[in-house]
Amino acid sequence: MLAATIRDRNQLLTESLQQLKAAFQMSGCGIYQLHDLDSPLHLVAELGISTELVRELQKVPAGQGLIAQVVQSGQPQQWPDLAQETQLYCQACLTAGWNSLQAHPLLAHDRLIGVLFMFQNNQRALTPQEMALLGDCCQILAAAIDSSELLEKLEWQHRLTHASQRELDRSRRQLREHVSRLEESNRSLEQANQMKDRFLALASHELRTPLTWIFTATELLEGQLFAMPAESRALLETIFKGSRRLNSLVEDLLEMARIESRDIYLAQEAVDLPLLLNELVLQYRDEALRRQLTLELSLGSLAGQLSPVGDHYHLRIALERILKNAFKFTPPEGTIGIFAGYISGEDLSKRRSDIEPFCPDFFRQTPLHDHLDIRIVDSGVGIAEQDRLLIFDKFHGAGDISLHGRQQNSIQGPSAGLGLPLAKGMIEAHGGMIWVENAPGRDSGSSFHVLLPLHQPSRESDA
Repeated sequence: MLAATIRDRNQLLTESLQQLKAAFQMSGCGIYQLHDLDSPLHLVAELGISTELVRELQKVPAGQGLIAQVVQSGQPQQWPDLAQETQLYCQACLTAGWNSLQAHPLLAHDRLIGVLFMFQNNQRALTPQEMALLGDCCQILAAAIDSSELLEKLEWQHRLTHASQRELDRSRRQLREHVSRLEESNRSLEQANQMKDRFLALASHELRTPLTWIFTATELLEGQLFAMPAESRALLETIFKGSRRLNSLVEDLLEMARIESRDIYLAQEAVDLPLLLNELVLQYRDEALRRQLTLELSLGSLAGQLSPVGDHYHLRIALERILKNAFKFTPPEGTIGIFAGYISGEDLSKRRSDIEPFCPDFFRQTPLHDHLDIRIVDSGVGIAEQDRLLIFDKFHGAGDISLHGRQQNSIQGPSAGLGLPLAKGMIEAHGGMIWVENAPGRDSGSSFHVLLPLHQPSRESDA
């Protein structure tokens, strides 16, 4: 009855001992709990035993004393005359008035979980009927103890699960709050970026009108140069030079706005690669001589037979921006080379981890096709590894604003920081990508790779 109504194990043990003590008319009793056969017994409940004797009973080593015989055999034992037992370990029991002792194993599912013992202050042996009844009681008590231990474990696991769930809910709330704040920050950044882009586009459009007036006025005045004093001619030349520079900046800003809004027309046709690269070399040959640089072009036997797909004019402008960058950072007596070759989709896949950060969208195409690889290699000052991604950001190369307007043709002179971002945007608009690495086989310098899709000529099906 107790086993079915009492869930608290300590209460169950205490009330069970009270009923057993009264039923068998004993002086006292107790329950040892066993964790394993090699560990000492632990007195978990007692009735009719003094505090001092409880402390002594807790000191019995594993495998010692009379109770150890029950643990080792798994069978009930009784000792009608304790004074005659040589294996009695705790002699304080005799001092406390114990004269007889009965012990019965507590077995649950054939597993020994403890020992119940009862003692009397006079010499007494239980009858076989009493031992059988005590065995039944111990069987019920062992099952109740095992169930209560299982229930405690389940409750403890439930508390742990509940606590974990609360912590998980708290973490989820924090995550939602962080995500919400991050989304709000991203929206703010996106709005700020859009406002900046709209401002640049609007400012560029608005600047074109006064620039047109300035150009028109200077062209009209050029017809009267013969009648102007030398100082006036110098001022007119300054106005014209500044107008050209400002117009170039406005055109770059407008082109950046068109690229980012994808509002730009690009032809999709086979481009004559040798013609395109030779035009670049011829255009900058005099500039290379003036800067004392060696400008060379090398088309492999295969590259001369390959044609990229795209717009000849815009591709030339994009490559020209990269070439200008090479001129800017290459000191006199340096070398700038333009090379073209073929790179397979398999080779690109092998290099994916190194070049994917420059354009993650490029590697989302499936399958990864073969491409034309145009390289512009210089022997200049090189680019630090941590800056190789940043140089393609808008205005990253602007440098110290206070230096702008001075030393335009010097090595590493200031610029608006739009050349490489514009080249990157235009190359990606063609379905390609651009990345930079150290110049191969040189102590310094950079190697810019431009990947472009290859033209696939259509073939008429066989009749």
